[in-house]
Amino acid sequence: MQGSNNPAKNLFVLSLTLIVMIVGLGFGTSLFLYSYKLLNSSALSNKNLQTRSLKIGILGNQENYLPLADYLKKQFGGKLEVVVDGYEKLSYQEAKARIATKQWDIAFTLSPMVSVAAKDNGYFFATRMFPRNPPYYQSAIFVRANSPIKSIEDLTPNTTIALGDFNSASSFYMPVYDLFGKTLNVKMGLRGQQIREMVQSGEVDIGAGAFGDTVTKDPNIRIIHQSRNIPGSGVYLSPNLSQSDREAIRQVLLDAPAELQKKANFGKGKEPDYSFFLGISRRTEQVLSCSDFTKNPVNFFCADNNSKRQTAMTKNTSIVGRVNGWSRPDDSTIRLNLSSNSGKLYSVVVTSDILNQIPNVGNTLSLQNKMIEINSVYPKKINNKLELVITEPNQLRLFE
Repeated sequence: MQGSNNPAKNLFVLSLTLIVMIVGLGFGTSLFLYSYKLLNSSALSNKNLQTRSLKIGILGNQENYLPLADYLKKQFGGKLEVVVDGYEKLSYQEAKARIATKQWDIAFTLSPMVSVAAKDNGYFFATRMFPRNPPYYQSAIFVRANSPIKSIEDLTPNTTIALGDFNSASSFYMPVYDLFGKTLNVKMGLRGQQIREMVQSGEVDIGAGAFGDTVTKDPNIRIIHQSRNIPGSGVYLSPNLSQSDREAIRQVLLDAPAELQKKANFGKGKEPDYSFFLGISRRTEQVLSCSDFTKNPVNFFCADNNSKRQTAMTKNTSIVGRVNGWSRPDDSTIRLNLSSNSGKLYSVVVTSDILNQIPNVGNTLSLQNKMIEINSVYPKKINNKLELVITEPNQLRLFE
């Protein structure tokens, strides 16, 4: 009993007790944090998404995206169905149609034109494509190395140019913008490799494509013009996915192994700014609203419009007609001239973002001379013209 009153001994016991408690508390805290981190990591890597299937939309080689599909299955559980949809020769217009109908859950847009379509359809930016490349690139107009053409000033109405699809930024929009005022023979709807081969073989005089991709350092070709900056493309997630699913998918994509990201051409990066590029592309459309790409030579400027009005048919309560010219009063609004078999002429007013949400439309250039149907829109008489204002994507349909 006398020992229990020993101050030194009591102090030693108290100190030892405190040390044990501190060590125990530290161990317990570390164990808790480790367990929490482990569980959290496990929850992320084996999270059960609300969706039971994911469709990866691509415009490239499927072999490059199959490892990504396997990776997503492992991260989110084996019961998740992951499908890769698309291929190298899938047209931009078809890609935009699949985005407009929300067929793709994860869209690898490849082109800024398809990126804009994804944004217009409510898709959410996840990460950049081609993150190792600069955020902006250029279009180049090129000739074969021994061509007498030295610059775009040498182009004449006898010159033949190879262009890409209407929806291609680098092989259509930017070169057409830079060739304003010219009259040329045009072969279009071509992929980058085709354009390069046609220039090298002499089948065409000049071609256009992305600098660093279609146009590379090649002794057989020579660049005669380089465009302004074009923003890159991104990976976008469907608005049909829940917010929690989108956040989980985005994080898993960002955490993917480097080799997998390299193979599928994506990685960390900010969303490009498309505002300046949109101004160029829509001004290009405005200039081309009076150009006819169905016959050569093509004027890359507005001339007198001598095209004949086309007749159309009416169907039930809808208005069916043929697009016979169009204009763009401002950067966001498009006016389509529509003629019907009753002899009535309509002005169809639609915005670019709504047009991007309509399957198979592509863009205004591809609407020329096409039959369309307008539903649930009542014409209003404005300045002696019948005007149809489209406010929903389902009010306009393109006939195949």
